[in-house]
Amino acid sequence: MFEGQVAIVTGGGQGIGKAIALRFAQEGADIAVVDVNRETAEATGREVLALGRRAAVKVVDVSDVQAIRTAVHDIVAELGRVDVLINNAGVEKRMPFLEISPEDWQRQLDVNLSGTFYCAQAAALEMAIRGYGRIVNISSVAGLIGPIDLAAYGASKAGVIGLTRAAALDLADSGITVNCIAPGPIETELMLGAWTAEALRERPQHGAIPRFGTVDEIAHTAVFLASPDSGFITGITVSVDGGAVAAGAYMVEKYRRRKAAAKPT
Repeated sequence: MFEGQVAIVTGGGQGIGKAIALRFAQEGADIAVVDVNRETAEATGREVLALGRRAAVKVVDVSDVQAIRTAVHDIVAELGRVDVLINNAGVEKRMPFLEISPEDWQRQLDVNLSGTFYCAQAAALEMAIRGYGRIVNISSVAGLIGPIDLAAYGASKAGVIGLTRAAALDLADSGITVNCIAPGPIETELMLGAWTAEALRERPQHGAIPRFGTVDEIAHTAVFLASPDSGFITGITVSVDGGAVAAGAYMVEKYRRRKAAAKPT
């Protein structure tokens, strides 16, 4: 599907970003992995090479606007073009609202929101030259509903959704579509290492589909939104969350009924 195209994936060293990078490589794209962690970024790059595609690795903090502009310029010099940008890099720090420090607030906005803008702008400048491009931003259901102890993260991810809509309108005449994915709870190494056994057991029951999502399901959605066939789709946010956002407050009752049904009679 992406033969002859170049895809940039930020945060491509692990988790969702790595799955997306490898999926695009399997679909024929050459991949630029952008990440702050050299070790994981280079590991993803080697897997891309093993799939028979070209790979470029850039160790960059997406909140550094000049570093991002330089990285995109270098990627085009190495791989010849940029057709797809997946804005996946992000940070999260869980903390009660009254305890969030200005530094923690600013860091999450700098990476999650400003970093998404810096990368999108730098890539779109290159895409506009050829009149074609696909930008897919990774937000979160935390940007659609009120998350607990994640005010900074949720605010930054809501900003990504707003940025997606604005960029879609501004870039349409340049042949560039801009869409967004809002993942729910996705089974990643980070989540499995951070959550308690009880949380891992109970949390899936809070979704309409009672399981965690997989990184491959996010990658599949990214491929769809970035494909040449998705040219009439722009400015939307797709929730890949097992129906949690759609259920809203009714999910509380669904969870209660499941717990009641599971009790021995």
